[in-house]
Amino acid sequence: MRSVLLWFTAAALVFSCRPGASRDELVIAGRGLPLCLTPHLKSEVISVSVQGNMFEALVEFDPQMKIRPLLAQAWENPDDLTWVFRLRPGVLFHDGSAMDADDAVYSLLRAKSDPASDLKGNFVAVDTIFKADDRTVVVRTRRPYPILLNKLIGAYVIPAGYHRKYGDAGFEMAPVGTGPYRLQSFDRKRSVRMTRWDGYWGPKPDFRQVAFTVFGRPGDIGRLLQSGAADIVNEVPPETARELIDNPARGYRLERRPGLALRYLGINTTIRPFSDRRVRQAVSLAIDRQTLIQQNVLGFGSPATQLVPQAIFGYHPGLPELRHDPARARALLRAAGYGQGLKLALLLPDTRLSFGRELKRQMAGVGIELELNVREREEYFVAQDTSSFFLLGSISISGDASDLFDDVIHSTKDGYGRDNRGRYRNPGADRMIVASSGYLDQAQRLRALQEIMRLVMADLPRIPLYVEDEIYAVSEKVSWQPRLDMLIFAKEVNKR
Repeated sequence: MRSVLLWFTAAALVFSCRPGASRDELVIAGRGLPLCLTPHLKSEVISVSVQGNMFEALVEFDPQMKIRPLLAQAWENPDDLTWVFRLRPGVLFHDGSAMDADDAVYSLLRAKSDPASDLKGNFVAVDTIFKADDRTVVVRTRRPYPILLNKLIGAYVIPAGYHRKYGDAGFEMAPVGTGPYRLQSFDRKRSVRMTRWDGYWGPKPDFRQVAFTVFGRPGDIGRLLQSGAADIVNEVPPETARELIDNPARGYRLERRPGLALRYLGINTTIRPFSDRRVRQAVSLAIDRQTLIQQNVLGFGSPATQLVPQAIFGYHPGLPELRHDPARARALLRAAGYGQGLKLALLLPDTRLSFGRELKRQMAGVGIELELNVREREEYFVAQDTSSFFLLGSISISGDASDLFDDVIHSTKDGYGRDNRGRYRNPGADRMIVASSGYLDQAQRLRALQEIMRLVMADLPRIPLYVEDEIYAVSEKVSWQPRLDMLIFAKEVNKR
């Protein structure tokens, strides 16, 4: 799956504090709500997570990001270019209609080719998708493509006839999937509520109802958990996590693990001054990443050495740390013709203003005057497409560095480079990226991805900053362990 853009908003909405949630309702509180409920349109992590409770793909990750069957109960490869998926029998959509190969083919083709699809980059190697019979779907690729199963994560299956009849707008109002929960209501400012689907083909989840909602003030989190108004809080802000650690209370526990969320500075490499690699290197050398981590996430993170975290396939353990060297940064700026100073403007969301202020202070130390272009969430994402310098974060939901390389590093052509907002172009990297996807030997493929990472880091079309820890607060009334891919599925939460 493509590299998933992260929300930067901390929703300033008030969580509805009930005296205590029903023991048959699971309440999951976070910083924001999904951008949409219709699959394939947005691959932002909150949307994918919430949708994953109502919809299912042919395959899924287990909590440790290992592939396992879902709507496809088995698959085989009769040759290097062909994948044959055998669909699970007896699966019903929420409207009672049977799921079959027509629905699966329609959904995969939509994810592959619809102009509005956010998943087109996942299908760059796919040639044809067709139905062999009612229970069999065939996918043929243009070249060997061993990573295909990972790319199908999030390509949720929807009912073909229903979607054709109502379109995206109608489907958004009344989405229909095969998942363990179906939509009850969606208030875009408060919550998404779902009810257990009694016709679900798999094991029945413990909770009859589930609500995804937003917390108001971060300081409310402990009280929400103690009062029973929330069962799981995800994306706990670092300052709140620190307070909960320093002042522990009964009724909940904190879960902390290295995350997949990597923050970086995006750059338009086609215009001055960023078209000069020396300037990109100088900006990187000006950054004290440890201080950024301490100042902005209170130590809940680790410095990035490259464009993916350590847990991602393709991470290069041999790359050096990105050092803080102001003297070298100033020397590079002088060599690039900016010895008298340089003015830059950084686009960032309003929820990252404290980050911007610290970065501005650090840039001043090497003679860079940094203007902060602060926008609210909706304006930020629109402005990002034309910005030459911006703060962004991403995760690789597929667990593979090809997400980043296919969508962000490869030049924009032939289905690649969908998120290459920096207009980066490196023909050598392009050839290596395409070739790496076809290696059937995983050791060979790993070496290829690592070599691409080495090449890219030498060129710095993006400047990695740090990897954030994932922090959850979990009520003692439920049993649940965070997933490596950061998604939350209610079917995996049990009552104590």
